[in-house]
Parts: sequence; structure tokens; C-alpha cells
Amino acid sequence: MSVKRTLSIIGFSSMLILGGCSSKEKAPDNDDPALGYEDEDKGSSVNTGDGYGFTDFDLTIKKDGKKIETDYEDVKPSDAEYVNEFQNVNEEGNDAIDSMHKMFMEILIDSDTSKEEAIDKILQWYGLDDYDEFDLDVKFTDDKTLDIDEKK
Repeated sequence: MSVKRTLSIIGFSSMLILGGCSSKEKAPDNDDPALGYEDEDKGSSVNTGDGYGFTDFDLTIKKDGKKIETDYEDVKPSDAEYVNEFQNVNEEGNDAIDSMHKMFMEILIDSDTSKEEAIDKILQWYGLDDYDEFDLDVKFTDDKTLDIDEKK
């Protein structure tokens, strides 16, 4: 019985050794210059996965005495602020960015988005059908801007 046991151990060990020596692809070298962005000098873009397509996003919506405010700057994400008095949210820094990220990925506005479309997408995201005041200032990575200042 000890011979059987020894053969079992040798067989199992062989399988483990052979499994560890299998040919697998080499891990990617993240320092490889070929992995850089094609248009690094043009800034980030949601389409390339390295940003949202804008460098500044400031939004204020007021309705019935409550407000929603977002303040995002690509160069200083630690200064981000997100306030939503409809849901009792007051966040800064990474927590604010986490909350804003969901909205940014859902609304997907870019420099070709019209004012009406931006308002509709943002109001829909927040579940609002109207506003008393809507102020949006966005600076896109292609140096275009979207400025909306509406009051009802």
C-alpha cells in the first residue's frame, strides 16, 4: 500500500509541476511607450477611456428651495464637490467623484451636445421634470464650452 501511495503522490506532484510550467502569455509591460495615447496632447476623452471628454463641469440646479451642485475639475479631482439636497448628499473628493462618475457615464455629453439635450439628459438623470434655475458650465477637452444659464 505504501508503493501505491508513493506513486499517487509522485503522480499528483508531477501534475502540479507540469501545470506550473505551462506556456502562458507574457504579462503586459505597462511601461511600454507603445501603450501611450495617440493624441496625448489633446487631453482626455470619454471615447478613449482616459477621461470624460471635459476638464471642468460645474452644475447647479435649483427647484423648490432645494439644490443640486456638482463641481468637477480634471486637474484637481481631490477638490470635487457634490451636493444633492433632494437626497441629502454632501460629498467631497473621491466620494464626490464616485457619485459624479455614474452621472457622467450615463448622460455622456460632449462638445456637440445641444443645450436642450444637455438639460434633458441631466434632469432625467436626477428624476426632475422641471427647474427654477439651471446653470451648467462645461469646458471640453477640444477647448469648446457649453454654458447654460436658465431661470424660470
